Amino acid sequence: MKRTIILFFAVISAFSAYCQTYLEEGDRCFDDGDYTCATSKYDEAFKSASGKDKQIADIRLSRAKNCAEWLQTANQAFINKNYVAAKENYQKVFDSNPKDEYVKSQLEKCNTALNSPPKPTLRRATTAELTDIWNNRYGVLPERRQNLINVGIDPDDAQTRINKGEGKPITPPQQTPQQTSKQTVTTLAVSPQNITFNANGGRTIIEVGTNATDFNVTYLPYWCKVGTKYSDWFSLVCNANNGTSRNGYVTINSGGKEMQINISQSGIVATQTKTKSNTNTYSSSNNTNKSIYKSKKCFNCPTAKYSWGLSIGYVSKFIDYGLGEESINYFGFDDKMDGVQVGLRFEPLFKYGFGLNMGLSYEYYSKTFNYTEYDEGYYYDNYDMSYKYEEHVLNIPFHLEYRFNFSKYFNIFAYGGIGLDIITDSSFGDFTTNTLFEYGGGLRIDHVQFNVGKSNLLNSSNGSQGFPGNKYKDWILSMSYMF
Repeated sequence: MKRTIILFFAVISAFSAYCQTYLEEGDRCFDDGDYTCATSKYDEAFKSASGKDKQIADIRLSRAKNCAEWLQTANQAFINKNYVAAKENYQKVFDSNPKDEYVKSQLEKCNTALNSPPKPTLRRATTAELTDIWNNRYGVLPERRQNLINVGIDPDDAQTRINKGEGKPITPPQQTPQQTSKQTVTTLAVSPQNITFNANGGRTIIEVGTNATDFNVTYLPYWCKVGTKYSDWFSLVCNANNGTSRNGYVTINSGGKEMQINISQSGIVATQTKTKSNTNTYSSSNNTNKSIYKSKKCFNCPTAKYSWGLSIGYVSKFIDYGLGEESINYFGFDDKMDGVQVGLRFEPLFKYGFGLNMGLSYEYYSKTFNYTEYDEGYYYDNYDMSYKYEEHVLNIPFHLEYRFNFSKYFNIFAYGGIGLDIITDSSFGDFTTNTLFEYGGGLRIDHVQFNVGKSNLLNSSNGSQGFPGNKYKDWILSMSYMF
């Protein structure tokens, strides 16, 4: 029994070591402001821990989930320019994690926005004012934009209406011959007008047709930049997107004419909250890089995280006992016993399909043996006898395992390694420990796992116990529920 207790605490110590590793990795992710990563690691620690470590993992898991939720709410409020709500939620994250530099910078942006003087209210231009804009009474771009703002006219609305032809004068204003010779009608055309990038980003060519001497590219979103620029085309470069999808636009100005090119980019992570926004709104910098964990796909890595399980099954083993000899009386048996197995499984999965197959099981065997005892005395008599043999065993496996992870809900596996059978009690009162080579395989469908295996004896048995050949357990058939 002493050896059983030592082995039991050795297994518990191994589980605790796994828990501490997950806790340390979760702390690193949390300090970096990567709360999705921290949530994943703390959750693994919670599943594999017990006692005080489980309470610690639960507290840190709750803290990481709260920070992730507050950060998501704050980022969305910041995009919508609701700086009061954004500041409130950023402050909650910062109070929980003062090491988060991103949140600290966002708080400063919120304070700046809340303390800055309100922008002047701009109005729609009248039809007459649109005509004046057509006639360059407010100058040409880019100076015209500021001139319109100075008189309280919304330059973006005015430009949109001008592009549709609204307010265009029927007859041109009277000009001197000198003015007429200098002024020409500017033409501007761009292609394409709608651009879509995938999450990896990229580079595309935009053709610009204008009779002006040059054109300007303005209002670029922060995740795009102009690469090469020539008189009739330029290249637009878009950075990779590690978060959700985003939209923006770029404006082309030439000789007083202005055209807009819409830009959209898909994200690695699907958008979880749908919000209404126009195509001119784009995500603020780093708002998803900090809150969403970027996972890297690897070959045959597990997608299911069920490491623990409860198991029940059928076992059978070979046994050969000689019960002794008294005078000419002899009896013995050589047979196979059936039994039942119940226990706890622990199967941590690692990269590329590798893992461990461990646990602790209790096995009970029972068999009634019939035999004939011969007695030679004054009379010759034969006695038909029966003997019920029982055995209680603790099984501790330590196997290497390889799984083929076809999906989150289905995988098959094979395992092999050392196992210990500790016979704690038997009908003969024997206490011995047998070292086994155990091997087998199985499959898992969602939470339900099926195992089939066998084992061979590696050490010689103690006492009067012996086994035919090297066989030990003929079959090990079990079903487990993993969680």
